[in-house]
Amino acid sequence: MKQIELTKKCQEILYKYNLKAQVIEDEEIQFLLSVFEKHNEWESKNGAGIKSISIMQSQYGNRCFQLNRVDGTFTDISFTQSIKKPSKISDIKRACRHAIREEVIKFRNDNVQFGNTVCTFSNELLTKSNTHIDHFDLTFDEMFKLWILDKDINLLYTKINETKDNEFETYFIDESIKQDFTIFHNNNSNLRAVSKNANLSTLKYRSEIEI
Repeated sequence: MKQIELTKKCQEILYKYNLKAQVIEDEEIQFLLSVFEKHNEWESKNGAGIKSISIMQSQYGNRCFQLNRVDGTFTDISFTQSIKKPSKISDIKRACRHAIREEVIKFRNDNVQFGNTVCTFSNELLTKSNTHIDHFDLTFDEMFKLWILDKDINLLYTKINETKDNEFETYFIDESIKQDFTIFHNNNSNLRAVSKNANLSTLKYRSEIEI
């Protein structure tokens, strides 16, 4: 099966069952395991062995698969990362997003009054559920590419946290790298609060930071 076909089938199974329900069809279980076995952290995800697979909700509110081990422990697993392995650059970029999360939250708290502030693009009142914080002039991707130009990618990759069971964040374990990117971001970024609808349709590019 091609990547797009694998992805579609995984999504169908993921949304076929209710949250916390176990995948019960043997054919589906075998299919999912054949996909998960290609995950670059499969050995640690597999652990003592898999007893069952169920549907869980991540801390971000989206669905994902949960591996229930024979020893009673469990962990999340991403079918997208099993089908298409993330590159070092993509992991570093996720760590950079995590590094500025507090800065973005602070900007939102200082500049948005939920129920009073209006999006200048869509004229919608901004609420906690529909507010996006958008990078403009330089998109987040453009700024990230400038920052990483003179960096040692292999070294940066070693400064990212090791994945633990049910840990969804990717972040730098070296505070100096986190601070370096944060300072670069603050010196080169312009932020604005917009509505979700404006960010996904009216604007020419899509924000990569959503709170």
